[in-house]
Amino acid sequence: MTRQQNLQRGHQGQEETVGSVSGRPDPLSALPKTFEARGVRTPFTTRPLRFARVVRDPYNKLVINLPGLSGGLGTYEMPLETMRQIFDLSVHDRMLFEDLAPVSKPTPEILRRISRNIARTGVGGIRLAREADQLDAQEKIKRDTGQLTLVYQALCKLGGDDVQDMKITDLATLEGQKRARAALDQFARNAGAANQSVIDSLEQWSILTSPVGLATEGCAGPLRDLVNGLRRLSSELEEWSLSEMSNIRFMATHVVNGAGATYDHAVRWLRAIDRWSNDIGAVLVDWPKAQREIDRSIDRLWWLLDGWEELIARWRAATLVNRTEQRDALEELASFLPVIPIGELEPEEYKFWTDIRVNQVMWAAEVRKLGSGDMDADMVNRLERFREASE
Repeated sequence: MTRQQNLQRGHQGQEETVGSVSGRPDPLSALPKTFEARGVRTPFTTRPLRFARVVRDPYNKLVINLPGLSGGLGTYEMPLETMRQIFDLSVHDRMLFEDLAPVSKPTPEILRRISRNIARTGVGGIRLAREADQLDAQEKIKRDTGQLTLVYQALCKLGGDDVQDMKITDLATLEGQKRARAALDQFARNAGAANQSVIDSLEQWSILTSPVGLATEGCAGPLRDLVNGLRRLSSELEEWSLSEMSNIRFMATHVVNGAGATYDHAVRWLRAIDRWSNDIGAVLVDWPKAQREIDRSIDRLWWLLDGWEELIARWRAATLVNRTEQRDALEELASFLPVIPIGELEPEEYKFWTDIRVNQVMWAAEVRKLGSGDMDADMVNRLERFREASE
């Protein structure tokens, strides 16, 4: 029986799977309560550690969660400190372990920065290093363009008649910068702005919102790009699955729906951030309040989208190979797509996300089974010894 036939068998009668994983009859117990309980995607390169997430347990210790490890149902949990005893970590992963261990409160933004710094060293290979350098360069260009655009937008809306002749290119000159600062500082005095230096507030604003950037072309940050990537993934997979068998279409539909629902949540946070950009005057008059609200919205976006970047990249790479590789990629997407926690959902969304989680529990176990390339017999024995010692 093929792996895909096993997956087809697995999605029948999986309500029992949730009960066996959670130990409680409530189907909602299959979903994490909060983003923090779901954990942060941790980009280890050692195969069994793919899709690992790190969380703080009730005793304030870092714990690694591994869904479907060794073909088991549910999520395998182990203290971070035991990883080196069980897994043969690559140099990249040893560095990631060392940088992660002292982190008091893991967040997606922190893990992304750690991962990017390690990738640049080259220990994970030339490809990772080149990708990190390219992403750094692209994000810097967009960040600088976004900062200039934000100042120019503020100047056009708030600077008064004396600066309406200015073009965005004028802000690259010393004379243009002086005119812009004078005009915007005049606005601040007239409006009673909390910070009398509007340019300084705009600089802080630009830095704060750089992960999202602006809706203006060429100014999008990585989170905005990721939101758009979710929409493209959903559309591509829906079209791709039309010619597939029913079991593959079933999986694809779950990914399409999960990506689409996550996109809808993300767009709501994105719009909340963009509303501030559309009312520059109100932001600058009460920058401290706007700063708190914008920061909160960006934080939710980081958590909501955590884990999707790698899955989208996985699908992109598979589309360049062949249909078999694309099916394998789909299995991983269906098994490990990030579910939205209960605390972020409306009651009418509970059934939708529970259904996704019920199915992916079995899929993850199938993808991780011995013989998939993730595990070998020696590693399974080490895991079992650890399990027995911890009971």
